[in-house]
Amino acid sequence: MFAKKEKFMPKLKFRFVFYITAMLIVYSATTAIAQQYVIENTITGMQLPVSFAFLPNNNVIVTLKQSSAKIYNTNNTEISTFWNFADSLNSQTEQGVLGVTLDPLYSSNRYIYIYYVHSFPPNSQSNHRLRVVRFTENNNTGTNPFIVFDYLAGTIGGNHVGGNLNIGRDGKLYITIGETGVQSNAQLLTNPRGKILRLNPDGTIPSDNPFYDDGNPVSGNDDRIWVYGLRNSFDFCISPFNDSIYATENGPTDNDEINFIRKGKNYGWPVCSGYCTPFNPAYRQPMTIFSSPLLPALTGIIIYNGSLMPELNNKIIAASSNTHVNGYIYRCDPGNAPFYDTIVSKSQLADLRGISDLAQGPDGNIYALGILSGILYKIGPNTSSVQENSLPLGFLLEQNYPNPFNPVTKINFSIYPQESGIKPQIVKLSVFDVLGKESAVLVNSVLRPGNYSVEWNAAGFPCGVYFCSLSTGEKSLQKKMVLIK
Repeated sequence: MFAKKEKFMPKLKFRFVFYITAMLIVYSATTAIAQQYVIENTITGMQLPVSFAFLPNNNVIVTLKQSSAKIYNTNNTEISTFWNFADSLNSQTEQGVLGVTLDPLYSSNRYIYIYYVHSFPPNSQSNHRLRVVRFTENNNTGTNPFIVFDYLAGTIGGNHVGGNLNIGRDGKLYITIGETGVQSNAQLLTNPRGKILRLNPDGTIPSDNPFYDDGNPVSGNDDRIWVYGLRNSFDFCISPFNDSIYATENGPTDNDEINFIRKGKNYGWPVCSGYCTPFNPAYRQPMTIFSSPLLPALTGIIIYNGSLMPELNNKIIAASSNTHVNGYIYRCDPGNAPFYDTIVSKSQLADLRGISDLAQGPDGNIYALGILSGILYKIGPNTSSVQENSLPLGFLLEQNYPNPFNPVTKINFSIYPQESGIKPQIVKLSVFDVLGKESAVLVNSVLRPGNYSVEWNAAGFPCGVYFCSLSTGEKSLQKKMVLIK
């Protein structure tokens, strides 16, 4: 009996030591990866900020849900109140001062467009108007308000009012409007709810809109409609590489979406949430869905285009307003060039939660607006992270997605050219349990430099913590994964 105990104890000791060592390695490696991007606070102390835009002088105009639009500089100084909406504003639930965008000719015309929910008296339960106003900026304040879009929504529940606006590469003003909590609105061509609209910047209606009939939005079709069948696309962006539009969409209890927006298309709500099953050619399928017991509640979205972080060029960056485990900023890699209307992989870019809007700054950094924290964050590269953290060179292991997962997760990794040139390397991608036992070998072969994606189906494994390890020679990186059932 004693001999058996002596035989067992060294094995137990080995597993314990391996577990501690593995945890230390995982901590070191994931800390190093996380520090690939540095997150800094630039503006703090804002009350429920929703959207923002950079001015040519690098100041920032920010909409504050419950009151106004203000201008700040990135040294954390409030410069001015651009416009105070409080005397005629409904800011209850998802309403308030929402989207903001600059005219492409701002340097000469000084035009700034703001989307808000108007009501008088303030926060009344009726007479809601969804309104876009164009202001002329003069000395950091708004002047000459001109109503570009005004829709009498009447009494609404207060949710799903959309939230943002942009001017496209065609010079037209695009506005996203939610279905205001009434699902049937999304399929009706007679009102603007559950749609993305397209107008001329002065509020007139382009005759080449897909449902244009008589130019009068209150008779026949609402001529302003560009696409329909949306639940509540909170944000969208125009690609700097082509004329593509990408929009986030919040699902009811599952299936947040990223959609590729194309003229006249029907995106299926409420007939479909996420992918239409069975497939129906009448509805445009989403590029990807986020389906989980805990949805991220997708909000801000951009296409990165800059030399500061070239690895992100032409990548979709999407934010989340939720603060739970899936509330990250995500990187989505588009495919099917030159249209880029699919997403081939998703990964977590930054652990920033409760974000309402994203923008690429003039300096090439990514800026994220925390609606709950009241902070404008700057996300930029950490050029010293490799040296300071001894990050192994030559390859990158991304965080698996989704994480936690049940039972399938995707693991993306990259192999980079070595100093001696482009040559194949022996690469092993394995999964270990918390006791250090190798549970699965996903890759064990010679690979050339490039980006790779592997799925692990853990249907036959018990729930718990696992570690994914990527190694080439004596170098390795690990990521912690959580299997839930």
